[in-house]
Amino acid sequence: MNLGHPAAECSSDMRQGMLATAMMRLLAIGYPTMLISGLIVSASVAQTLDSVESVLCPNVVAQTVTEVEGETFACGVVRVPADYDDPEGRQIELMYGVLRSTSLSPATDPVIYLHGGPGGGELASMTNVLAERLATLRTRRDIFIFDQRGSGFSPGEIECNEVFAANGDAAFEAADEIADASGMNLGAAASEYLIPLCAAHLNGQGVDLSQYNTVNNARDVVRLAEALGFDRYNIYGHSYGTRLGLEVLRQGPPGLRAILLDSVLPTDVAWRERLPETNEEAFLGIYGMCLEDPSCANAYPDLVKTLNGVFSALSSQPLTTESGFLVTGRALEQLILSSANQAGTEWRVRYLPRMIHNLAEGNTELYEALYIMLYAEAETAAPPTYRLEASSIAARLLLNRANTLASQSDALQQSAEALALQAMDLASEAEETPAAVFLQTVRQLEDVPYSTTLDANYVSDRVALPLRPATSGELGRFVKRHFSGVDAEILMALVEPMTPDDIADVYRRLRNEDRYTRQLQELAFALRLFTCNDSVPFNSSGRALARMADYRIPGLTQREARIMAYELGACGGLPTGSVREDFHAPVTGDGSVPVMVFTGTNDIQTASSWAQHAKNSLVGSQFVRFPNTGHGATLFSQCAKDVAAAFFDQPNEPTNTDCKKDLIPTFVLPEDPIP
Repeated sequence: MNLGHPAAECSSDMRQGMLATAMMRLLAIGYPTMLISGLIVSASVAQTLDSVESVLCPNVVAQTVTEVEGETFACGVVRVPADYDDPEGRQIELMYGVLRSTSLSPATDPVIYLHGGPGGGELASMTNVLAERLATLRTRRDIFIFDQRGSGFSPGEIECNEVFAANGDAAFEAADEIADASGMNLGAAASEYLIPLCAAHLNGQGVDLSQYNTVNNARDVVRLAEALGFDRYNIYGHSYGTRLGLEVLRQGPPGLRAILLDSVLPTDVAWRERLPETNEEAFLGIYGMCLEDPSCANAYPDLVKTLNGVFSALSSQPLTTESGFLVTGRALEQLILSSANQAGTEWRVRYLPRMIHNLAEGNTELYEALYIMLYAEAETAAPPTYRLEASSIAARLLLNRANTLASQSDALQQSAEALALQAMDLASEAEETPAAVFLQTVRQLEDVPYSTTLDANYVSDRVALPLRPATSGELGRFVKRHFSGVDAEILMALVEPMTPDDIADVYRRLRNEDRYTRQLQELAFALRLFTCNDSVPFNSSGRALARMADYRIPGLTQREARIMAYELGACGGLPTGSVREDFHAPVTGDGSVPVMVFTGTNDIQTASSWAQHAKNSLVGSQFVRFPNTGHGATLFSQCAKDVAAAFFDQPNEPTNTDCKKDLIPTFVLPEDPIP
């Protein structure tokens, strides 16, 4: 929502009344009284408090057995200038949320979490994914999360839903041609068709698209901290949020206490043209762990050469698994990269050297097992335990109930088929079609807290599914790739009895649903907008293609290079180079704000070498490289969560990182038994 914000003259009494109202809003979201009690005497804060408003969280921000709105979490909006050179002009709203600390005596310096993207808002996942990820930090501090301008629930002036809806069919029809030209998957290619249409629409509305850049995002962070009255605060930046955190550090706002940069995107790295190197570096990081183990090194002495040979052979003649899965070079690339980078599937990393070795011999059995997550339950046998520092008897009872239910997963597994049959009976009674029941079940499974299906690969595959052949085999492959255990059994029990007409109905309904399609379209436009504003011409399509010759593993890099070259050349209708000239200079700091840098060996989105580069530039920073960890270290291990918490507790002291040794995988050798 865009709001006019005319300057207004207020009497002293009116100003005091506004301040009192603002204080009540802060109290309503549970912010410590001691922090806001002094605001009345602060003129600078007085100018910003009227821009803060407590609001109900969006419906998608779920209440769970451990999260209750108004008690453990809350939401609000802060209004900021669309153009900071015109501070009294058009205002945009940024929606934020707070995960209240589980401590009865929390530290008074909260953490502001900066999400990735750019353009990928995360407020919707505040009470499930982020609550789990940030649980350890939350035991000591409040966590504030906000969707950055142009993202999620803070769209600002970026509104193209009508354009997307009116041109959806044309986008799907154009997807094949765009995919062939760019190397993109079909879902991304469909979104690509819509980007220039959205840009033209917004330009016609008079929207200044040059204001959607990282420099303004950093100003928004500072404005948020000021509006909420933080005397001191910390920043946790993830992915693009690290670039944003670095820019906040460069701007040097008062009150900034410490910064954690997790999976780093330095301002002086041409990341869009260099993105393919992250795929290669992640694989070399995995192989590096293998080479450090003499048994693995002896079993797979030249895995890079073997992998290149497999890619070459598959380009000439794809393989077919026993169940009919086609093993192409692109499918192998996706399996390797998703195994490395996705939290919850990193257990597959220990199988990768053997899988590549087997494929070189024409054996597809292990590939198929990893593709359909066959060993997932054997590798992650312990039932999940939901952690919460509960301070009430009711909360503890709910927590115990959650853990009891988790321990009953084996019993639930045995009743999967019965549940599916019951669902079919209920559907018949309600005159629901099998297609409707299947899609309702998928939606319910997507909405389960702590779901592991909602990763970038899932969203992309889900959007692209209606573009694929409308067959039960194709639908079954989608289910087996993204669901496991009882979830997969329930869905497959619904798919298997479907007639061809039922399958066609599923695909028709998928085509007409807009939840994931709209999500991908919005993200694609926001990412392109920030890419063009921030990264062009510092990144170029020509250099992206020229770098291809330097990569050691073409099968993991060439397609990505084609995509980057295509995107960097597709800024038509969008502004370019709208950040300051010195934006792409390295951020050094002066050591007064402690910085911790996290990276993972398996990260395919921000290379470990980039994190090391950032660390070398930052005065007095600390650095941790976590083994068998992909993008976003705290998504992968309690070790990373504990190191993060220890850093924020004592940012000026060396942090103990010995726990990272336990993350090194034990690689499966050629003669080892497998589940």
